[in-house]
Amino acid sequence: MRNILLITLLIFLSSGVHLASKHIDDSFKFDETEYLLYLPSGKFLQGAALCYDEMLADFMFIKTIGYLGSHAETDRNYTYLDQMLNVVTTLDPFYEFPYEFGGIVLATEVGKVDSSISLLKKGMENVPQNHERYWYLPFYYAFNFMYYKNDYLTAAKYIELSTKYKNSPSYLPLLAARLRANTESPEAAIPFLQEMIKSTDNETLKNNLALRIDELKAVKQVKSDIQLLEYAVKYYYSIYNKYPEYLWELIITGIIAKVPEHPMGGSYYFSHQDKTVKSTFKTLPLYIDKTRSLEIKATPK
Repeated sequence: MRNILLITLLIFLSSGVHLASKHIDDSFKFDETEYLLYLPSGKFLQGAALCYDEMLADFMFIKTIGYLGSHAETDRNYTYLDQMLNVVTTLDPFYEFPYEFGGIVLATEVGKVDSSISLLKKGMENVPQNHERYWYLPFYYAFNFMYYKNDYLTAAKYIELSTKYKNSPSYLPLLAARLRANTESPEAAIPFLQEMIKSTDNETLKNNLALRIDELKAVKQVKSDIQLLEYAVKYYYSIYNKYPEYLWELIITGIIAKVPEHPMGGSYYFSHQDKTVKSTFKTLPLYIDKTRSLEIKATPK
């Protein structure tokens, strides 16, 4: 009887696809997506699953992966993604990977940083602390506060928490010390991004995160170049009692040998409006390139 009721429940959930399809614009071809409008809460499904919570959680997680992939190829609108992940983690609160998966994707791909923080916190409260990947939960939690919130103290606190669990890397204490010093160095985010690359088998996601690492390294170089050029401009002013019209004037006067080559193909210029050296290169957010499809491979339970 339990098996029959569970199968009936799964059929009911799947049938929502056909109901929702009437409300979806024909210009988009979503496979099993907006049926989530009719999805009950995780608490309700937990009671209805009749001791098959984990099986239903697996079923819903497959649906979650499909939902992400469908929208990644069309409108990139992930309205229900955080809801789905919350249902999955309520049905099976001990399953670590949906927390880790959601913690990364909600922040970096969807831009829902607060939802990512909430999901990771839920994971830290439910996943057994002896789980081999438990340290990732406070680690990504720290990344959100460091990168998006500029809250280095909270980030350092959770990095230090990560160090207490098995399999955590040896560089974490040093990273925590840098964060406690409220460092604004862009390189502080690189270890986080490197761990994100390790945690997924998807080449598209890996490549996009690698691009963000390259960008952070370039940002550091740009800051260093600008600092050097502004020092040269001040020296020029001390000699000629005026600012240079163009940076090449620093070369012909012998103050510098050359203007540094921009690491991202941009250029440097002197702004007469605020009397500072600026770069034409604008740093990009961490969000994954919206023009490319994203398919995330789930780690087996």
